[in-house]
Amino acid sequence: MTSKCTRNRSLFAVITALAVWNLPGSSVIVSAAEQKPEVQRLFQSGDYEQAVEAARDGDPASIYLAAQALLKLNRMDGVAEELTRLRASDQPAWRMIAESGEALAANDAGRAIELARRATETDDGNPFAFYQLGLSASKAGDWGTASSALNKSIELKPDLAYAHYYAALASQRQRQLSKAAQHFEAFLRLAPEAPERQAVQAIMRSLK
Repeated sequence: MTSKCTRNRSLFAVITALAVWNLPGSSVIVSAAEQKPEVQRLFQSGDYEQAVEAARDGDPASIYLAAQALLKLNRMDGVAEELTRLRASDQPAWRMIAESGEALAANDAGRAIELARRATETDDGNPFAFYQLGLSASKAGDWGTASSALNKSIELKPDLAYAHYYAALASQRQRQLSKAAQHFEAFLRLAPEAPERQAVQAIMRSLK
């Protein structure tokens, strides 16, 4: 009897998973369920090599974070490799995010912004599309667009520490010092072991 109940529960779980997968507009739910949390944790702790290793054979979000980790290490060949993997995604928004990352790595901020914006329009529930737009706009010095995009990324994924970090820098550039302080505080709370911790603490002291 117990074995039969277990099989029934397992079957129900499979059917439910398939139903969620096939729901129109459910890509965000699926990617959130698939994302490897350890990749983000390692990335936000500065354990970049481990983050890349943990992202192996991972979901699009994990691959994207692996590319960001390699970017921190200035290993551009590795960044290109991860973005190429991401560009093979069957989800159009992720392909655009990958192409935006490639453009940004090539210092073509204008194209990076255009592709990231298209990604947000294709999937307005993908926090990494808005994060990529924020990074691209920051590179171009478009601090208003950067702030708006990064705040949307935070709204969709509140635990994305570096969205707070770059939102703080964008706010600081716009002389919105109270907002910058709030974002820096959130960054330190979410990523207490981040390599930028001491620098952020020093900036926060200057804001007071």
